[in-house]
Amino acid sequence: MKIINQQKILTNALKTKGASLVGYADISILNTYLSDKYPTAISLCVKYDDSFVDLWKLKNEENYHDSLTKLNPTMNEIIDTCTDQLKQWGYGYKAIPIAIPIKNEKQLNEINCFSHKFAATRAGLGWIGKSSLLITPEFGPKVKLCTVLTNGKFETGNPVETSKCNSCNLCFKACPFNAIKSHDWHIGIERDKLFDAHICNNKRLNAIHVIGRKSACGNCIQACLKGSHWKK
Repeated sequence: MKIINQQKILTNALKTKGASLVGYADISILNTYLSDKYPTAISLCVKYDDSFVDLWKLKNEENYHDSLTKLNPTMNEIIDTCTDQLKQWGYGYKAIPIAIPIKNEKQLNEINCFSHKFAATRAGLGWIGKSSLLITPEFGPKVKLCTVLTNGKFETGNPVETSKCNSCNLCFKACPFNAIKSHDWHIGIERDKLFDAHICNNKRLNAIHVIGRKSACGNCIQACLKGSHWKK
């Protein structure tokens, strides 16, 4: 009963700080040092603001890009709230850093970190779309993710292991770089089978120069029909 009450307290605190979705995942199947030490992942999603859609429609690249990153302070506050509470209860934890923008090919090749999307699917928050993005029933792919690992034995969700995109190919058709391959995701499939991250990264790096960074394309995000509250 104690752990159930703690889980309710923690979930409510995280949502109060701005988390749109909170899920708990059993990641012990990884059989790694990290998952052995912290077998539970707390998956946290924050939805993008509605203005995100309007900025994309107006092709306002700089403000659109900023809208993708302005949630970082909120995410950091949510992570701090989570880790502070876990520490207070005496649980071990490890916060996984928020994904940073990839600025060059070398950085993309060297990236090696725990997958926020893996935690979210294991928590039952959504599945991986043909775009290789997490798709949530509530908000589609229009969410930013973070994860906190812990040894707290919280009740975990039912993992999602197969795609629910079915015959939909809107993201595939919307991609201007042909980076999306229109294959269905399932647990264990390699990212390269779904999506060419190198093509996407290189094309976007070369697409805009005025703001001195990667173009915030977003076509695949906007094309997805999941998340009924979003304006089209």
